[in-house]
Amino acid sequence: MLQAADEYPLLGAAKDFFCTLPETIVSAPQLDLLKKAAAFFPPIIRFALECRLNKQDQVDLQFCIRRDEDDLASILSWFERKLSGNGEDQLLLSFLKEWADKNSFYHKSIPEIFLELDVNSPNLNVPLLFFELETSLTSTQRKDYSLFILNNTLGKNKPYYKLLETIIEACPDPAYLAYLGILFSRNNDVLRVNIKKLPYCSVVPFLQKTGYKWLSKELEYWLSLIYTYADRITLCIDIGSEIYPKIGFECFWNGQPSTETYWKDFIEKLKLDSILEKDKIKTILEWNEDVFPGKIENWPSHLWLDSLGKSESEFTYLKKWISHLKLSYQPENEIEIKAYLAYESLWMSQNTINLDSLQKQENQIYDEPQELEKVIDKGIDFLLSNQTQAGWWKDFHLEPGTSDEWVTAYVAYYLSNLKTQKTQKSLEKAWDILKTRYRMNEGWGYNALTRGDADSTTWVLHFTNSENLIGNLDICFLSIVEKHISEDGGIVTYAKRRSLEKEALVATSVLFNGWQIPHNCVTAAYALTGKQHAIDYLINQQDKDGFWYGYWWDGYEYATGLATEALYSKNAEKYKKSIESAINWATHEANRILNASFPNTFKLAFLLRILLCDNSEKENSILKQKITTVLINSQEQQGCWKSDAILRSPNSNDRNHENGKNIPVFKDQMKNFTTVTVLDALNKYALSLIK
Repeated sequence: MLQAADEYPLLGAAKDFFCTLPETIVSAPQLDLLKKAAAFFPPIIRFALECRLNKQDQVDLQFCIRRDEDDLASILSWFERKLSGNGEDQLLLSFLKEWADKNSFYHKSIPEIFLELDVNSPNLNVPLLFFELETSLTSTQRKDYSLFILNNTLGKNKPYYKLLETIIEACPDPAYLAYLGILFSRNNDVLRVNIKKLPYCSVVPFLQKTGYKWLSKELEYWLSLIYTYADRITLCIDIGSEIYPKIGFECFWNGQPSTETYWKDFIEKLKLDSILEKDKIKTILEWNEDVFPGKIENWPSHLWLDSLGKSESEFTYLKKWISHLKLSYQPENEIEIKAYLAYESLWMSQNTINLDSLQKQENQIYDEPQELEKVIDKGIDFLLSNQTQAGWWKDFHLEPGTSDEWVTAYVAYYLSNLKTQKTQKSLEKAWDILKTRYRMNEGWGYNALTRGDADSTTWVLHFTNSENLIGNLDICFLSIVEKHISEDGGIVTYAKRRSLEKEALVATSVLFNGWQIPHNCVTAAYALTGKQHAIDYLINQQDKDGFWYGYWWDGYEYATGLATEALYSKNAEKYKKSIESAINWATHEANRILNASFPNTFKLAFLLRILLCDNSEKENSILKQKITTVLINSQEQQGCWKSDAILRSPNSNDRNHENGKNIPVFKDQMKNFTTVTVLDALNKYALSLIK
């Protein structure tokens, strides 16, 4: 390989980045090597540091090139000046030349590549090449295109071609071959194969079909841990004539560590304290910053020039974030883990808000089931797309992190009530991952960092009953919930029979009397089972104005909606007085919310569900139509509804919460909770039209 020429390379474009790298992740000797590696690449600020979390100093450099964003011809010219044109250099150059040709097969089928330098010596070697295949390709096309590109780049005598065909054919839906890696400078007789969207329950069968010989209980343990924590997982395998024993799992989360606690908890769960560097981990988990012009001394000069071609509303900035963690497993060896620390130049648009589009509109009344079906179907598609690879639906970022267990159970239950075949695989995936979180004699909780609670366990109960999913899992829901029943029949969120204080990751002086009293919203959810003690408790707790107060929720709609449905399902005639009182309250409340500039769709959905408990055919029919119309017209383009579910988190010792002020509130930022609640209301309304 030729020495790097004296030009304007990545090192010059990202000078401040490389000059301010913390020593906790890059030692001084390693920084010198890293700078030399950065001088090899062109000035495209889209790269990542590959940082090992153990005591090893080596930090590798990964560089990303995108077909639709970068000038491939100029990039080819750059590397023609950098590479000698001999041996593997020539193979890489030939690939880049084909890719730069807009009429070529390579150009049409490869949207992105990564070039990765192993930064472990002063001598620069040929970078590894990872190329992505278009996501729209069929399995057959992936096989044909992959073999064509590899044959054309490396020749026909590589040992892994037959096995690659087997791997592609073995991918179960929705898994697919995403990237192939040619390991130049290591061993190009070995091929890296990256599989995306491989479901948890399909990993072991997939490895069996492809001939992996090292399946074990230990590997199954790591699979369970990886899938229960990560939002998305990419399986990375190296193949020759057979699969090599070392396999990797790239673990992605939808949020950064500042808002997603599972990054840190996942590392802690590895129990590798003896080999991991705590200062390095701390720095990595804080790797998240938006850098704007003026914040650093040497702003990249090419970005100033690029700005001249942009509109006044567009401006550039640099973003640091942690892309993912990679866990590598090899039998009889210690687990390895690396972090990929990304740095990229991005553009931000400051769009002008069109106020006219935000004004309320007079819309037609939707009163045909067929019209509602289209809206519901679009909402279902959103929820299916928003489910994590492992099977979770997530929402509400509180102090212990984002909820997955509770939210997944809630979403899965109401999705199952829609009775459509298209949700079946997603519901099975949700149950598969929920099973991994079951706490013996406690049930399920808010997320992996909290203990079991009555509300989460109740929603899992509803979900499993609706889908008949329990199978051989030894769970007695009733005995679990019995621990949460108060003397007057209500349900407390956290059982009194066990001290929360002893388990809390907070000062022991913190008390939990507020969280260990009966809560109407939790009791109402459990009352949907028809248990008489819960029904009787709700009757005694109803306000004179007809509503039920909800401890965990902003507003009365959630608790009142569930309580009304529970009474209606139990015995509509017997509890007619309470139901009518709730309907009268809901009528007044619905009219009030409909007159707001931006009606809360989550609350309207529950109000509609209350009104649907009215047995008189014509009563409130116009109001129900109006609510339905607002809900339909509030659906966003991608099929969801805006984050209108507002969760409260009262002080754990606050027993006077009804009068409490300044109680923290949290919205469903992923929009899953609101969306499935609205879908349930619209579905129930549609069913009422065909009765």
